[in-house]
Amino acid sequence: MRRGAVVTVKDVWRALDERFPFAHCADWDNVGILLGDPAAPVRSVLVALDATPAVLARLRRRPAELLVTHHPVVFTPLKSVRPDPGPSAAAFSLLRMGVAAISAHTNADAAPRGVSHAMARRLRLRGVRPLIPGEPSSGACKVVVFVPPSHAESVLDAAAEAGGARIGEYSRCSFRSPGTGTFLGGPGSSPRAGKPGKEERVQEFRLETVAPGSRVQAVLRAVRKVHPYEEPAIDVVPLREGALGGGIGIVGLLPEPLPLDRALDAVRRAFRPSWIHVAGPRRKTVRRVAIVGGSGAEFASAAREAGADLYITGDVKYHQALEAAAGDMPVADIGHASGERWILPEFRRVITARFPGAVTAHVIMEEEPLRATPAGRRRGGEKP
Repeated sequence: MRRGAVVTVKDVWRALDERFPFAHCADWDNVGILLGDPAAPVRSVLVALDATPAVLARLRRRPAELLVTHHPVVFTPLKSVRPDPGPSAAAFSLLRMGVAAISAHTNADAAPRGVSHAMARRLRLRGVRPLIPGEPSSGACKVVVFVPPSHAESVLDAAAEAGGARIGEYSRCSFRSPGTGTFLGGPGSSPRAGKPGKEERVQEFRLETVAPGSRVQAVLRAVRKVHPYEEPAIDVVPLREGALGGGIGIVGLLPEPLPLDRALDAVRRAFRPSWIHVAGPRRKTVRRVAIVGGSGAEFASAAREAGADLYITGDVKYHQALEAAAGDMPVADIGHASGERWILPEFRRVITARFPGAVTAHVIMEEEPLRATPAGRRRGGEKP
């Protein structure tokens, strides 16, 4: 961005989109610019996990033009926007204060340097890789376009601008191979090359790229708009996991093997949770650790299959804890927010690095709203 230019809500959205592509969210999620005018100027940003009463009070004391949250400010469709306690109360307050809102939720969970990776860095894990590669809920597809060489770049530009051609931290990802296309135009056709009624042979590129399910239709519309052919040939092929980079959770190695109690001490220092509940064997040496930030008890079996000596997540339910207690891998529940909140400084870093001197960003690292056994005190046999 040029020096002295006005930064807008959409500019901040673009900066976050480069690191945590919004198109890679789960199909049930609601992310992006959820409140406010995308063209509104931004000088100050508040970053928080949720639009809680404490966050709204902070905005009243120290106004900002934009709130960036991890959890969506608006998740389910609202039938009304009122100040009464309920799902629309935060939206009402933000609109009344003139504060726009951007939420980066499952797209930040799945990004290569997302929530679980932020946690892994705090725990100093090495050799980190996704626990479950890819974004299984994103419906990733390969988009194959047959295009004359003269228009290959404009087609790729269109696909990228529409949210495609992204793999992990790389943009404009494609593969192209040359070949010969044939066609025979009917009486009502208007071919770009040749004449109706005569079979033509033309040099073309097979241009391949990718798109998350939420952006496939937008990519197809954009490609057709710039394609020179009257009837372009386009294939859309569903892909299995791993197509877009990133994935669910991480697995990596501690700097050195530790007894379970010392490994849990490292977890306390790294994440500062209000509590740690542990299910599973106590006599355990921990070297390989799996992490899923937020609510991830359902991925315990994936952690076990990855050879993890300890699995760290949140929101472990009673029967999930019983299953862990009967197994050979300890499961540590640190609460939902205690892990996820470490993505908030990453949001701030992305924003301030993109707009140095033009935008200030502050982070609220709230405590868990519910408290249980303090993190510094753990009883034997304790379960979530």
